[in-house]
Amino acid sequence: SDLSSGINAEYGDIQERTNTEIEIARRSTAVNGIVRLSITGDAKDAAAAKRIIQDILDEGDAPSLVMMIEERFCGLIIGGRGSKIRQLQDSTGTAIKIDKKSEAKDGKVQVVISGSESQCAAAQHEINAIIAESQDEL
Repeated sequence: SDLSSGINAEYGDIQERTNTEIEIARRSTAVNGIVRLSITGDAKDAAAAKRIIQDILDEGDAPSLVMMIEERFCGLIIGGRGSKIRQLQDSTGTAIKIDKKSEAKDGKVQVVISGSESQCAAAQHEINAIIAESQDEL
């Protein structure tokens, strides 16, 4: 999630409300998209500031739609070298994340689709169509 925009907008307010000092490292120092954030103040105030910041981050990361698919369909949805999932993301304007097969529970993996409600519905429809089509062929 775009840490700086969500937090910079509120960070003066958070510092004031929690009596802390918050420092966000420059984006150019990010490692794997993660930017260091420091909170200075007494332990109770720093913990309060951390909770507020975590809430802002969680809001930005809220998935729009989560679906479970049988792990045997992962390859169909991902496609050769990720071609199918890229095409799905491009055509629906969504971000689609499929858990690794090693994270499967009861033979199913979680698919997280992020975007607007209508974009997510379109992506879910496409994924269901791919699965239905493959079952017709079995």
